[in-house]
Amino acid sequence: MATKNLIERIRALKKLTPSEAKMADFFARQYPETVFENVTSISHKTGVSKATVVRFISRLGYRRFSEFQEQLRRDVVLRLESPISRFSLKKKQLMAGEQDVLGQNFSYIMKNLQRTHEQIDPNTFMKVAQMIADTERDLYIMGQRVSYALGYLFQVFLRNLRPRTFLLDSQASMLPDLLVDVSDKDMLFVITLRRYARMSLKAAEHFFEQGATIILFTDSEFSPLSHLAHLQLVVPSDGLSTSRSFCATIALLESLIIAALQFCEDSIYNRFEEAEKLYKDFETFCPEKARIPGTAKSLKKQKRGQNRPLHKN
Repeated sequence: MATKNLIERIRALKKLTPSEAKMADFFARQYPETVFENVTSISHKTGVSKATVVRFISRLGYRRFSEFQEQLRRDVVLRLESPISRFSLKKKQLMAGEQDVLGQNFSYIMKNLQRTHEQIDPNTFMKVAQMIADTERDLYIMGQRVSYALGYLFQVFLRNLRPRTFLLDSQASMLPDLLVDVSDKDMLFVITLRRYARMSLKAAEHFFEQGATIILFTDSEFSPLSHLAHLQLVVPSDGLSTSRSFCATIALLESLIIAALQFCEDSIYNRFEEAEKLYKDFETFCPEKARIPGTAKSLKKQKRGQNRPLHKN
């Protein structure tokens, strides 16, 4: 890891000057926030000159300050893959920040929503919506771990709009049976967020080899599946908790469903009507008005009491 690498390099130095000792202590205490520092800010916060900062970085074996920063960034990414590391970082942020956890979390959510709106290319978004509404293809939806729950939600709503929409099982032993009939006429909508599941990659590779179309829904331009995707939607998932934030993710999936409606044929209404009949036959849902236990019985007793004739003394 880059941080361990950095510490080892510092320890390997036989002797540190007072200025170098200040910087070494600063790097150790401020990690992982050090990744956001530059030469000027390190100089200001440690009280040493910019030239001393550059010389110390060079003495540690980095050719340029940018190389030093890049290695730290890679290490931060690796550390944040681990829930326990995210817990340590997020707990530190909470303890150092305001007590309004609700407000902090909502702030993250709003930022993610805003970033999603700014980053998503409207043409790509509409093209994806049109493709998932295309009933000429079988549509497979896949996600592993938490992404499986997102895939399930997406499939439930999308199944109302089109036939032959399949959610791939999250059990690895079942996947070969489900993928055996995949062809170049099919389409895969794969949801994968950090930490990226290896099984999603293997399944996407199979679809790619069969010539099928792959739509990637992820949280990084550099997802391990990016090179396989024909179209890609990237949604930020930074959050306050130890896991990822899924509000922007769900909002984008919901928006795709809404956008796909305009590409659906009028026969969709027949599907809705048939579904409603089946819901009624199977008594799928509870009545809208909730019945409070004991209420009906109490009302009957009250009515009997009201209708009972009064006895004369």
